[in-house]
Amino acid sequence: MLTLETYNIINKMVANILVPLVFLIVAGCSYFPHILYKIDVQQGNVIDEEMLEKLKPGMTKSQVLFVMGSPLIVDTFRDNRWDYVYIWREKGDLVEQKRLTIYFDDDKLVNIENYLSFSKYPIKPRPVEASPEPEKVQSSTTEAK
Repeated sequence: MLTLETYNIINKMVANILVPLVFLIVAGCSYFPHILYKIDVQQGNVIDEEMLEKLKPGMTKSQVLFVMGSPLIVDTFRDNRWDYVYIWREKGDLVEQKRLTIYFDDDKLVNIENYLSFSKYPIKPRPVEASPEPEKVQSSTTEAK
């Protein structure tokens, strides 16, 4: 027969065992990161090859702004530098990271630095298509002979 005193002792024992057990289980979840759902995150400015091909030295800031969009980082102490940063994470893992720095001199594009490019799935270069050989046109003088 359970008395009130033994019932209280059993509750305390269960609480002393159950609370640390719950904390261990929750802490153990950090060792299994792919079991938990993590969203895909794209941050920054999307930079593609077409945009980079359009950039030419001597372009004004407004022309660069039209091609690339607004920069993610504009240095307040040096207004001649714009930084475009792009990060893509799938399920918490870094998949792609790009950083592009554009330098201006007298509001004209002077230099482009494309560095820290990383991609888990690199883009394969496009094969160059062979141009068809032009058809040989026979002149009327060669046909007469």
